[in-house]
Amino acid sequence: MSSSASTSKKRHPIGRFFAFLGVTLLCLVLTLLGLIWVLERGPSPTVTGMFTRSVRETSAIRWISNIFLSDEELENYKSVSTENTVTEAVNTSLIHIAEGTASLPPSESVQLIDIAEGTCKGKLLIVSDPKQVILGTSDEFVRQPGLLLTDMVAKYDGIAGINAGGFNDENGSGNGGIPQGLVITNGEIIWGDATTPYHMVGLDSDGILHVGAMSGNTAVEQGVQWAVSFITHDGLASSLIINGEVQQQNLGGGVNPRTALGQRADGALLLLVLDGRSINTLGATMEDVVNIMLEYGAVNAGNLDGGSSSVMVYDGEIINHCASVTGPRRIPTGFIVLKEGAAHG
Repeated sequence: MSSSASTSKKRHPIGRFFAFLGVTLLCLVLTLLGLIWVLERGPSPTVTGMFTRSVRETSAIRWISNIFLSDEELENYKSVSTENTVTEAVNTSLIHIAEGTASLPPSESVQLIDIAEGTCKGKLLIVSDPKQVILGTSDEFVRQPGLLLTDMVAKYDGIAGINAGGFNDENGSGNGGIPQGLVITNGEIIWGDATTPYHMVGLDSDGILHVGAMSGNTAVEQGVQWAVSFITHDGLASSLIINGEVQQQNLGGGVNPRTALGQRADGALLLLVLDGRSINTLGATMEDVVNIMLEYGAVNAGNLDGGSSSVMVYDGEIINHCASVTGPRRIPTGFIVLKEGAAHG
């Protein structure tokens, strides 16, 4: 037998393997495209709307919504907030911070709860002393990467934290270095325009949560010490509950991981992170977030950056399911729970 014939026989199994691999990949792609076609072009407008809104809230794969639907057709399913640049101001008299919360032992001042409401799964952190929560930031707001939330909590010697405001995310692979909108720390505007209204979530010097549309100057005048802003890709504003009233105009969107910050009438802060994009749960709607906040007594609540950014850190570890396939993302801002006795102010 010639050496060329022997070599040809040796190559046949390799060629068959790659042929099989190619056919398998083609079948997977066709199956996936078929599934997307059914979701986008199927008989149920409700399913189509939920799918397209869920995908459009992402940074990396929002283009999928355009595979079988034109921009004009997507307009029928787009989530659009009817909130303008003027919202009802938070009535601070509705919040009565309980006396003695600053002296509570750690076992009582911070309570961790597993959330399993319907299809929603995640974590809720109840912080009795609202002054125990501050806004943490990465070292600089530049194109260098931001910080992992675990590192940010450690930077402030905190015991827990959640991700906070939005950030630039070009092509779905942003490095978390540059925030979007407004950032206030220690009562000073460190990012954003002082006169432009932003959809804000922040805490004042008394530990009272403020949500709604306001300029940086207005926020500072109201005593806000720590604040970020966030708005979804489709323009849903961050305010979810103001003075006990649900902000229905912002309850669109799809099913995704969510992060939110709320406050009870006794001043306790509710730090909520809901998982998604996993075999355990697809995620939560804005309505789900509001319902959980109301269940735990929220008078005011604001939506924060969600999706693959939704992370909660407790005792140095990430305790929820991070939806990012590449692991926890780097972020520019996070709400940090300080240790007992380290409350600001």
